[in-house]
Amino acid sequence: MPGSEDLVAGSPAWVDVSTTDLDATIAFYGELFGWEAERGDEERYGGYVTFRRDGKRVAGAARRQDTDPAPPHWTVYLLTYNAAATTRTIGEAGGTVLFEPLDIPDMGVMGLAIDATGAVVGYWQPGNMAGFESFGEDDTAVWFELAASDFDAAERFYGHAFHWEVEHGDGQPRSAVYRHGGRNYAGILDAGNLLDEDLPPAWSVAFGVADVEAAVERAVAAGATLVVPPWDLPSGRRAGLIDPTGAYFVIASRIAAAPAAE
Repeated sequence: MPGSEDLVAGSPAWVDVSTTDLDATIAFYGELFGWEAERGDEERYGGYVTFRRDGKRVAGAARRQDTDPAPPHWTVYLLTYNAAATTRTIGEAGGTVLFEPLDIPDMGVMGLAIDATGAVVGYWQPGNMAGFESFGEDDTAVWFELAASDFDAAERFYGHAFHWEVEHGDGQPRSAVYRHGGRNYAGILDAGNLLDEDLPPAWSVAFGVADVEAAVERAVAAGATLVVPPWDLPSGRRAGLIDPTGAYFVIASRIAAAPAAE
């Protein structure tokens, strides 16, 4: 299974969910994906939760801060080996850094920014915590996609700030994939005709499941709300849900994720 050794600069290295109720979040994702929760030290890490599947790190969860204007949401963190340099290139590319990168003791360095299209994106410089220990498998993150209000601006931004070289899709709406070493890592979708003030540009995370319909049934029974019924793509099947605390996520048949090397 893909793990930390498969991550490359610019690729999604981690995801976490900001939640108003850590206990409810732990219970929900444990029921849906079989994740085990490891709570961090309250004083050093604010009770940050690391989710594991079969002992491997797969995702995180943190309490939503009262000062955070955004509702509960999943955040995607892209890998960098120099957070200070990435902070500079984000500004050069038309993004806005929300705070100076934070040193997380014994773990790494975390940054957070708004990209040139208005979407929040994180970046992670690994220390002792490289990132995912498992991804691209059932019950782990399998795909990461930016719904961009300005496709061209998004391509320029990630090309400059994170050194993406993308391959464009053939269909409509326009799409692009960050591809490296024969593996697809993340995508950009031209969603300009779909987005508005109530639906701003954003990154989404898809988690792999063997059966989308069965997973939807489990999720709803555990307290989720189905907001985008299952739909088909040429590469597989997906559905969009909101978890019990209000965070949107996607479930996808593994074939839909396309992170596997050819």
